[in-house]
Amino acid sequence: MLHQNDEELLADESFINYCLERNEADMHAWMQIVRDNPETAARIEELRTLVILAGKGLQNIELKNQMAKLGRRIELAEEAVASAKPVSITRSVNRKLIAAAACFLLIAATTTYYFVRSGKSPASYRSSYITQPAEKKSLVLSDGTKVILNADSKLSIAPGFGQEERRVQLDGEAFFDVAHNASKPFVVHTARMDVKVLGTAFNVKAYATDDLFETALIRGSVELSLKKEKKTVMLRPNEKYVLREIRPGVALAEESITGRKTHSEGLLPVKIDKVDTSIVEVSWTENKIAFADEPFAQVVKKLERWYGVSIIVDDDVLPGNLYTGSFRNESIEDVLSALQFSRPFTYKKENDVIRISK
Repeated sequence: MLHQNDEELLADESFINYCLERNEADMHAWMQIVRDNPETAARIEELRTLVILAGKGLQNIELKNQMAKLGRRIELAEEAVASAKPVSITRSVNRKLIAAAACFLLIAATTTYYFVRSGKSPASYRSSYITQPAEKKSLVLSDGTKVILNADSKLSIAPGFGQEERRVQLDGEAFFDVAHNASKPFVVHTARMDVKVLGTAFNVKAYATDDLFETALIRGSVELSLKKEKKTVMLRPNEKYVLREIRPGVALAEESITGRKTHSEGLLPVKIDKVDTSIVEVSWTENKIAFADEPFAQVVKKLERWYGVSIIVDDDVLPGNLYTGSFRNESIEDVLSALQFSRPFTYKKENDVIRISK
């Protein structure tokens, strides 16, 4: 439930738990409040940032609440002084001390607020959402942007998000449906590319440990800033851009055996599932794992994240086929059995570890 004023809100323990990510139930409750009250989202985000910075800089997570209490103490002291005939030195000193303490907190709050507004708050701070393998999360940011975070991913929100700009950092995969705001572009920072939008729906896949980074546009338009290549690319709906990080590993070995590139790069059309005509790049948001002409190494990575398992592939096993298929609600055993039809291999599962061999 929203409070009438900022002081009440900042004194609410559940709100503090939400700001500092200390209680899962409180976090979900306040995320729902933000979704149900979009007109107050900016105010809540501003106060949330104030709580966080106060906690980090002043070791006081109820800064405004304490200011309100001190203010009331000053009022009481003034009343006591006014009603008393002699003005004792002790009361006078106490009053000055209380006033000085209030001024200190006011200065601290003002300084904190300046840092929030100017973006000069501790740059290292990030409010983050994290998913584990085999886990997905849906969330709504303070500006109304809807995000679905795929397994084994981390989304970090920059300080002051939504005030002068909207910036997030992604390590992993996420689908964004961005709330339109022409004066505040939405920027997703990743290791290899930055994605800048005004209002659109798109998917970003940017796991730091992978050799492929891609952005697929579903609706609207986005501008990509490619960091190593030092160039920009505009995407249109149903297009994607794929970057490759060249690392020694399975993918390169597959190419040396098959004599062909197993990865396409650059500006490409999105892939369409022939079974239900869905877009493969975002099928995961509908609880479906899909492959479309993907090498075995990429399939293995998807399976590990999707099912929360570890897959060990013996050195003498290197399926060179490109795999296509989609699965919904099937077990990993069912998926592996289907993949065996493309090229025979055997596997053994013990707890959460799968070993693939000839």
